[in-house]
Amino acid sequence: MTRWRQRKPERARTVPAVLVLLTAACTRVVDAPRAIPVPDVGPITAAQVSNLLSPKVDSVEGNQFDTVEPDRCAPVAREVAAPFLTGHHPAATDGGHWQTEDGAVVVEEIVAVYPSDFAPETALADARSSIESCRDAALLVTTVQGRDYDFRVAPSAASSPAGTVLWSLQGPEWSCDNALVAAHNAAIEITTCGATGGLDTVPLAQDALKRIEALANAKV
Repeated sequence: MTRWRQRKPERARTVPAVLVLLTAACTRVVDAPRAIPVPDVGPITAAQVSNLLSPKVDSVEGNQFDTVEPDRCAPVAREVAAPFLTGHHPAATDGGHWQTEDGAVVVEEIVAVYPSDFAPETALADARSSIESCRDAALLVTTVQGRDYDFRVAPSAASSPAGTVLWSLQGPEWSCDNALVAAHNAAIEITTCGATGGLDTVPLAQDALKRIEALANAKV
C-alpha cells in the first residue's frame, strides 16, 4: 500500500507533461490578416465613367470590330476590349454608339477611368508607337456579327491636338477616322467609320478632352 501511494503522485505529474508536449506540437501560429491595398481612383471616380461619353451616345454598342489580323496590329483597330484602353488596367470602362442623321457615318465611343497613378502621356506615347509600327500594314478586321473588312493603317490627315492621337483605317468598302484622348486618370477612344470615311475627329477629340477636364475639376 505504501509503495502504491508513493508512485501515484509521480504518474499524476507525468500525464500533464505529456499533454503539454502534445499541445505544443499541435499549436499553429496564425498571422493576423493583412489588408490588400486598393489603388486610389481619382480625380475622376469609377462611378463617373459613363459621364465621359458624349450626349449623342445610345445605351447600346454597335457592330464593333472584334478580331484583327495580324494580331500585333490589334490595338489600332479592335473596339471590343479596346487594347489602347484595357492595356493600362482601367478601374472602370463603358462604351456606346451613335450615327450621323443620314446614317452615313457610325461612331463608337469607348471610355475608361484609371487609378490615380495613370500616366496619360505614356498611354498616348504607346498608342503612337503602335500606330507607327503598323503604318501601311494591311489588316483583316472582323466584327462581332462576323462581317470582314480590309483596311490599311494610315496617319490622320489632320494634326493631333494636345492630349490626343489621331489615325485612320482606309479600305475599299469602309474607312475610319479615329482618335484617342487621355488626360488626368481617364481616356476616351473614338472611332468614326463610313463608306467614304469618318468624321472630322479634331472637334470630337477636343470635346472629349473637355468632358475629362470638367469631371476632373468638378468640386465635390
